[in-house]
Amino acid sequence: MKKTILAFCLGGAAICSGQGYFEVGPWYRGDMKMSVKGGSRAGDENFQAAVPGTTGGRAYAAPQSAGDDGTAQVLRNFDDGFVAPSGWDWAQLEGISQYFGYQHASQYNQGANTLTYSKGSASESTDRRTDTRLTSGSTAGWDDQSDLDGVGALLTMGYTFASGKMFDWSAQVQIGWLDGMDASFEDRTAWSQQVDWTTWESRMQRSQTWSYIYDTLGNPAFPAAPYSMTDPGAVGPMIADRPTSIAQSGDSLSESDRVVGHSQAVAVSRVSLETKAETLALDFGPRLRWRPMQRLSVVLQPSFTLNLLDAQLTRTEAVAWESGGVLKSWTDSVDEQKWLLGGSVSAGLQWDMTGNLYLHAAGGYDWVNPCDLAIGPDRLHVDLSGYRVDLALGWRFSMGLKE
Repeated sequence: MKKTILAFCLGGAAICSGQGYFEVGPWYRGDMKMSVKGGSRAGDENFQAAVPGTTGGRAYAAPQSAGDDGTAQVLRNFDDGFVAPSGWDWAQLEGISQYFGYQHASQYNQGANTLTYSKGSASESTDRRTDTRLTSGSTAGWDDQSDLDGVGALLTMGYTFASGKMFDWSAQVQIGWLDGMDASFEDRTAWSQQVDWTTWESRMQRSQTWSYIYDTLGNPAFPAAPYSMTDPGAVGPMIADRPTSIAQSGDSLSESDRVVGHSQAVAVSRVSLETKAETLALDFGPRLRWRPMQRLSVVLQPSFTLNLLDAQLTRTEAVAWESGGVLKSWTDSVDEQKWLLGGSVSAGLQWDMTGNLYLHAAGGYDWVNPCDLAIGPDRLHVDLSGYRVDLALGWRFSMGLKE
């Protein structure tokens, strides 16, 4: 790894110089922050969990014709009587018949010498249609935040420029590597949509009536209603055995609608965001050391820092019904590096185990310029500032400095 190789090369340079000190050990930076302003691909793409609109149709009963042009010499049954060919051959040849019957006096028009019959027909149709309507359940987006903590290794190399009986000061560089700055945002609801389905049943009924007009041949002694001839060969008054005209006399239409079904479901878009990050930190600055006791020293370390953030982001979003069944999903991944400036100050203690070997412990605070990352519709704000703790085993080399 380039970071590790760089660290060991610099460490080796300091050791070979023979002047200064070298420290290595673990360190920790905590209370770093990551906040997410999450979006939704489903919302951005105006995803629809169902196609809005109407499927199916309305009932329709088409108008019908009489189905008879009146030319056939056949039995015709009506709602209010009948007319059939005569049982006598000569009457059939003349187109007249005594084989008929009618029910109401209003059917007979003596002045016009006509007998009118009515014949009705009814038709009915049913059909179903489903209306699909979409209702947005929430505004697309989500927000969350997480604390970040990093653990790694810290390498310190320094050179002492001035050394006195109780005080000395040095210039040093620190190379630190932090890992484990991971955050996981699981199953965050980013968008939802409610779908309503309403099923209607429509019914159409059509009623039509036709009038059949027969010539009564001017018979002065026409039988009164109700009248019915039951024997096609019997003797009786004569009328034409075929209508002189057929006309539609009525057409009525009725329609109705009723709801026969209603259901709804909610589609939800959920987001999972995984972040894995590590940081390479370079610190440059002085170290001030005060020795109140022979083996104990107090150190103060202000520094300028340069932080390289390496972040790997993975985002998945899936739209599914609450009852189950994925409708659509998206996956994004990003690997991004950013250099970030900052500063640090820490203070600690050193305990000399021998003339050259010592233990070092320090704590302080690191300030790092925040940065923004993006993956898909999500925006991440990362602040690597936080408190620090480091432990180290150090070695001092003979420096040959005069007091």
